[in-house]
Amino acid sequence: MKNKIRIKPILIFIIIFTAFAGGIFYAFVANRPNPLNVTQVENALTKQGIQTFNITDNAQNNFPAMELENCIVAEQDDLRFEFYQFDNVKSARKVYTQAFNKIYGNRTTNRVEFNERKLNYRIYILDIETNYYVAMYNENTAVYAYCDSENSSIIKEVLNSLGYPNIADTGWNQETSFDNIVRVLVYVLCIPIMFITRIWIYPVVYKSAGVSRRKALELGDSRKEIIPKLIELSKNPKQTKLFAMIHNYISLPAYIAVVLAIISCFTDRVENILDGFGLAIPLVMVVCALIFITIDKRMSK
Repeated sequence: MKNKIRIKPILIFIIIFTAFAGGIFYAFVANRPNPLNVTQVENALTKQGIQTFNITDNAQNNFPAMELENCIVAEQDDLRFEFYQFDNVKSARKVYTQAFNKIYGNRTTNRVEFNERKLNYRIYILDIETNYYVAMYNENTAVYAYCDSENSSIIKEVLNSLGYPNIADTGWNQETSFDNIVRVLVYVLCIPIMFITRIWIYPVVYKSAGVSRRKALELGDSRKEIIPKLIELSKNPKQTKLFAMIHNYISLPAYIAVVLAIISCFTDRVENILDGFGLAIPLVMVVCALIFITIDKRMSK
């Protein structure tokens, strides 16, 4: 009977964790295009009859301390296409942010927008009655392009040939409120998973106080009532208090992630922090469970 009781929470943890990890992988990693390189960009633009220029040396002054490796510019009539390659993601993201801020200010009532994001990848497209704009970064590369709306098919074809198939479709869709809801729900799922992690933490709390599970249950009706008494009984109250603090606040990162996910529905400023939480939470859960299972076994000897 005891084995069944112990196996059940483990199975629940595995099922929920697998669902959560799958959701995180899909939301942040799956179907992300490969980063571009100079040769690909030059070939794609040349194929459209547009001449390219490598202005890396001249562009260095515009990007001090950003480790710019390559800068390709193509310009023809009203069309301009800029490609940047750095040796780090941070600089590419900064170029995207600058381009996005320029583009976003051109929004009008009659517009179509496309907005997609993954881990270290973001693309924003604005199509208004007169102009067409693209801002994008993928890993250590960034693109800023614009033209008159009547020539937007050229930029679409260039990006399509570079592995961005949605861009060339006339019926591409913008990020919807449903996408934001799904993102929030994925993080809401963190909360019960983090609570399940307490299953492996609580035994360490009462064992560190030198108390058996049965004796701990006699100290009160709830853990909120029991844990302060365990700290009082412990011969090493600092250690027990530390374990109790981890037990009580293990779900805090999940709540923070949910708040950030809600905020991200209205602004892009927390996007990078949210990405970090999205990848860190599953790792923290697994590591925490393994550490406390190991501590529990040592205390049981």
